[in-house]
Amino acid sequence: MPEMRFGIQFFPWHTAPETANYARRAITQFPFHRVWLADHLTYENVFVTLASLIIQTSAHVGTSVTHPFCRNPVDLASSFAALTHLAGEREVTVGIGSSAVTSDMIRKERRITMVRETVLFLRELFAGRKATLDAFPNLADFYHLDPAAQAVLHLPPSRPPQIFIAGAGPRMLSLAGELGDGLILSNFSFPAALIRQGALDEVMAPVHETLRSRDSGRPFTKVLHLHICVSRNGGHAKQFAKRIVAVALAQSNLGRDKLVQLGIPIEQATAVEDAFRQGRGADAMEPLVTDRLIEESGIIAAGTPEECISQLDELLRLAKPYCFDMVDLATPLGPSQEEAIDIICQEILPELQRRSRFYQENG
Repeated sequence: MPEMRFGIQFFPWHTAPETANYARRAITQFPFHRVWLADHLTYENVFVTLASLIIQTSAHVGTSVTHPFCRNPVDLASSFAALTHLAGEREVTVGIGSSAVTSDMIRKERRITMVRETVLFLRELFAGRKATLDAFPNLADFYHLDPAAQAVLHLPPSRPPQIFIAGAGPRMLSLAGELGDGLILSNFSFPAALIRQGALDEVMAPVHETLRSRDSGRPFTKVLHLHICVSRNGGHAKQFAKRIVAVALAQSNLGRDKLVQLGIPIEQATAVEDAFRQGRGADAMEPLVTDRLIEESGIIAAGTPEECISQLDELLRLAKPYCFDMVDLATPLGPSQEEAIDIICQEILPELQRRSRFYQENG
């Protein structure tokens, strides 16, 4: 039986040197398969920070996630190319989705089409080919590029980065199966409460359908992002998680009907959505999220190490039929990054590894 692979995701709340230190703290305690970093325009540049991680650690790295609306596609391609040159034999992964929590300042249209064109554009440039921009009309229009011009990387990567597509809706999931080298799913979009009700049966169908029609020799990696907030002080961890959960609920693909399916009263679901639409910050939305909501929904694993192990164990057992290849523990990690990293590496992941036979289809 192959060993379970684990990754860790950081959010750029900290400076690039601090984030690199946290990553080094993590990978010196546990052999993470990937270190991911979220692309957040109002914090430090994701590629500068990833370069810092590559230089200062032995990590394989990736974005989780970037999107088509904040970076010129040529700049995106050249940035990933530079990372691959820095990384040498280590892997660099393009994690891309149709949006991000931090991109609401940008008007976004034709999201699925923009992701499709970006993925195809990156593949052309990564392969060292010229890309005529009129073949990517939506990208050219959004970034005011000359359709008659050609884009090229003069220093393409010797080993093109893999491209994993993050999705929640059927069209993005189908796109991942069609064009991606992998798929990223999150418990923000598919919390335990919905998986218990069979939600993944429906949403994974378009992925499997498109995978059946593509080249069987192409590998495809399914990644499950599990957001966690852990501390010895379980109450502190849950309180800290509420800010993240409030924003995740407001901006996720769950929608009001699915919020109600999670057991959230319609009044509370409406209040969360309305608060976000009114531009209220996380501080104002936080009181709308209760401990019971966090515990029953499974939208984030929060609490003491023992509580988080129990919640993650349930999620991984529920996810077993879908044969995920990699499991990431994702932001916020905990109120204290140092404490959370140590707990995750020394207690949580060793215990999940010990139970891994219960999470794998051939276990």
